[in-house]
Amino acid sequence: MHRMPHEKDLPLLANTNDILVKHYILDLTCDFENKMFSGSILLFLQAAGSLKQGSEVQTFAVLRDAQVCGMSKSDLNIEVTSSCVKCPTVMHTIKTGSEMLVNNSNYDLSTESVSACKKCHVGVQKTLNQNDDGLDYSNQSKEGRDTPYAADNKVNTGFSTFQNFPPHNSVASSVNDTAIENGQMDTIEKNTPCICDNNSSGNADIKLPDSTEEVFHFILDCCDITVHFVEEVSLPLNLFNKIFMDSSGDWQSTNNYYAACRNLSGIALNYRVEDWCLKIWKDAICTADSFPKVIRVNYHSNQEGASLKWVKDQDGRPCVFTPAAWINNRSLYPCQEPPVAMATWQAFIQAPKDAVVLMSGDQAAIVTESETGLNTYYYQTSMPLPSSTMAIAVGYWDCAEISGPATTGDLDANRQELKTPWCGHENNTCRVNYYYHPVLPCRLFAPKSLLPKVVAEFKEYLPRCFASAYKLLGPHPFSRIDLLIVPSSFASLGLASPNIIFLSQTLLAGDGSLCIRLAHEISHSWFGLLIGSWDWAEEWLSEGFATYMEDSIHALAMSWTQKQQQDHSELRALLRYKTLKAELLNTEEELQMLRPNQGKELRDQETSVLYVKNGMNPEKAFTQVHYLKGYFLLRYLSGMVGVSRFDQLIRDYVRLYHGKLVFSQEIFALLFKTFPELSVQGLTTERIYSEWLDYPGMPKVMDDYSPNNDNIVYTEVLQEVQKWKTINKANARKKKRIKVDVTSIDLEPDQLVLLLEYLLEEETLATRTLTQLNNTYHLSNKNADILHRWCELVTKHQYSNGYMDVRHFLVNHQAMGIYMYGECVLSASPELRKIAEECFETTSQDMDPGVYKTVHAMLFVEECEAEAMK
Repeated sequence: MHRMPHEKDLPLLANTNDILVKHYILDLTCDFENKMFSGSILLFLQAAGSLKQGSEVQTFAVLRDAQVCGMSKSDLNIEVTSSCVKCPTVMHTIKTGSEMLVNNSNYDLSTESVSACKKCHVGVQKTLNQNDDGLDYSNQSKEGRDTPYAADNKVNTGFSTFQNFPPHNSVASSVNDTAIENGQMDTIEKNTPCICDNNSSGNADIKLPDSTEEVFHFILDCCDITVHFVEEVSLPLNLFNKIFMDSSGDWQSTNNYYAACRNLSGIALNYRVEDWCLKIWKDAICTADSFPKVIRVNYHSNQEGASLKWVKDQDGRPCVFTPAAWINNRSLYPCQEPPVAMATWQAFIQAPKDAVVLMSGDQAAIVTESETGLNTYYYQTSMPLPSSTMAIAVGYWDCAEISGPATTGDLDANRQELKTPWCGHENNTCRVNYYYHPVLPCRLFAPKSLLPKVVAEFKEYLPRCFASAYKLLGPHPFSRIDLLIVPSSFASLGLASPNIIFLSQTLLAGDGSLCIRLAHEISHSWFGLLIGSWDWAEEWLSEGFATYMEDSIHALAMSWTQKQQQDHSELRALLRYKTLKAELLNTEEELQMLRPNQGKELRDQETSVLYVKNGMNPEKAFTQVHYLKGYFLLRYLSGMVGVSRFDQLIRDYVRLYHGKLVFSQEIFALLFKTFPELSVQGLTTERIYSEWLDYPGMPKVMDDYSPNNDNIVYTEVLQEVQKWKTINKANARKKKRIKVDVTSIDLEPDQLVLLLEYLLEEETLATRTLTQLNNTYHLSNKNADILHRWCELVTKHQYSNGYMDVRHFLVNHQAMGIYMYGECVLSASPELRKIAEECFETTSQDMDPGVYKTVHAMLFVEECEAEAMK
């Protein structure tokens, strides 16, 4: 079958080279009955690279008309500005010495006040005077609904359906309302001029629209949302100054200014929703500099959107969460997807009173109760991050606090203890909200029936894990963290986002044996969030680093000696090596490369559309190559310079690149700068690229791997393997069996996994041997890693006594179950295939779309082939 260009690549259509979102405000209501979020999002924009702090504010409309009249910007003194209440016309009073400029197009200007709009002949809402002080929004629509629409606008502005949609959320905002009442925003002048039908880019040279120019389109990435209307928000001039021009305030004050815009009225903009984007434009606006600075999009999410997972939790109650879909958050809200578009956000989320809203945010939510049956949860951030990193979850969960916030004194003392300033950014530009205490404030959330088990599993380990990460990597990038056990349909073992980690119920092993996965997710606070990747295809920069660091963090949390750490690290390296070797045999070549774009953009030459390589390839979600190959690269480099020296390099890497986006070349540049002797040894960046990153397959230096001979935990496994081979030979005798001793040593979980890996290499295992194995180690009751290998043995040898374990695994460990479906099909056993089909039928309704598609293709090959031929 002919493959279309970019068939498996994810398009990024947002025009971030022209214009950037600097801040989002989500004003949404969670509707469990209809499975949607509805409301609006405010976007605060700036032309890419053109907005300068402290520039003089002049409106585009006035400057345009002044230039038409032969006047320069320096000749003007804007005294009064107002907007018509009916049409999108901005009227200005301008003094030029003793003379007045009166433009005869859309403005009716006078020295004292503006009495009427020449375009529609309607009187202005109110005469504005810059000498007033304070803040008064009495003439603004509290609901943001007195939106004037141009009657002659023939493009879809939402006017025809405007009255049929629910009103904009009139959420009781204790945040911005209280700030106004308490005088925290008294520097904004009341009844100040509005920035609406204008430009305020601060550029000295204003480009006049040309009749031959194309209208500028502001493009947002989105899919599976229904847009009701789009409008330009009428922003008071002094509020505009505070948001876009004043860099002197703290971020809390800035967020208050942002929040003050929520209920301001607006003017309709043209828009069009396409398959992968939302395009917004304004008549006669031809450049990004001239485009409106604040946009409101009123919309609702659609149930089929992959960005949200609407399911029942383990107690049968409704919940929703962002499952890190391949489309990221673009069916939750229209946004700019390219990583370069880093922004801050605020959110006002309404949900039923008994529900809990968890979300990325610097502090825990401010909750406002109402008499409507809905509570409002308010979150805010101060660190700019890609929109793909934001996470949200709403459900009926119970909570247990693991650790509370440290005192200010402790935080200051810990900050002083650092030998050198942690941040090297110049001019106080760092926006990272570092937490200078080993133990983060942490809460656990889970369905009521699971919470006691969650607390028992993680309560002791988490504080030690936080402290270990702090010691190895420096202060925590985020000031708090929530951990949530999500429903069993979650397709991953864990997902780290700012301030919140989603965990699979699979990690509740009962003995803490899978807690190392927490170390991996906590590592992502530094690798993937604090330091992001310019190219999403270079996932090894987050997953490889997190996999490498999880061993060190876990060892420190477990208080292992250096020898214990080395032995366990080698054992886990062997398990990873076996997994990587198997994956490379079954993974298409372009998914085996850690840098498939080789540092270049993947852009279509004809359309100029930017793509994420394999962003829509369903197989990518199930491959671990970028985890494991990246891990082995870092392990290889560590072996060349020494573990302690390499760990210090990683710490320096964090200090140097925190809050930034990187390519692979940054870590290698630092590596060779720190260890110039590597070049003498023949290692170069080009060699690393050619052997590790840019080509498929196993690197030559990784042709084989085994732990050292003095590794005790490894040699114990080898002894057990040999013993079970002997037992199996005895059990395979058709005549009189030799009685053998099946007494076994007490193996640790990782040792048991390795034992089963070796036994899977045996061509045949007797039924009696499998029974003895299960009776000896109680495999049916072990953690999911062990149970997975046990189920592989069951399917390989069609051990019917273990079929219930296979069924249990497929239903309860869906994050790992996709591989087991394949084993059931390959077994050619009708009974195992029936079990797989029944489990698929039981779980498919809530199954992750990518998992569903893959499993369905495994079970119903002929049906899928027939569908593909249509």
